[in-house]
Amino acid sequence: MTHAVNELLILNRFMVSELTVRDFWDDSVFAGLHVVPVMSKLLSIRYEAVECDPAFARQEAYRIGAILYLAGIRRRFGWNLATNIYIPKLKNSIIAQDDSDLEKTDPTLLWVLMIGGVQSFMHEEHKWFVSATAKLLVHNRYSMWGEVMAVLYGVLWIDGILETEYNTFQGEVSAELWTSYRSIIS
Repeated sequence: MTHAVNELLILNRFMVSELTVRDFWDDSVFAGLHVVPVMSKLLSIRYEAVECDPAFARQEAYRIGAILYLAGIRRRFGWNLATNIYIPKLKNSIIAQDDSDLEKTDPTLLWVLMIGGVQSFMHEEHKWFVSATAKLLVHNRYSMWGEVMAVLYGVLWIDGILETEYNTFQGEVSAELWTSYRSIIS
């Protein structure tokens, strides 16, 4: 898992750097050479009993979040990955973590929730991601969406990936923040 995550971080840095030089979204060879091998490594890792161990659940949440993140990158290249099996697994692996972990200021937890939220629009778990993200934002006292984006960039994020979905999800979370917590993030 460590090796696969390290490769994902290197890929993310490389893509951010490469985007300053050229727009490669129509270069399927780039995707085949760089994105597919990292996706394959993440898909080959299996955790079966996440509900028994919060540490494994945390690793599984990050692994599935990384798969969904790469699915967003692949979609930008014109290749779709069905997310049907990953969204429920992501939700379950987040729930299986120790509740005290969910109350910590953990940037990867926010990132995983955001990835789950932006990739779950057509899934029944979507409302859960909206609610869980709003709860975490209130708990961590975020006051601006710029702060949230800074956290996402600090974990893994590339401009233009899942941008439309992020904007829609941001609106849903903002509505949830107001409805449930009478809180506003500007």
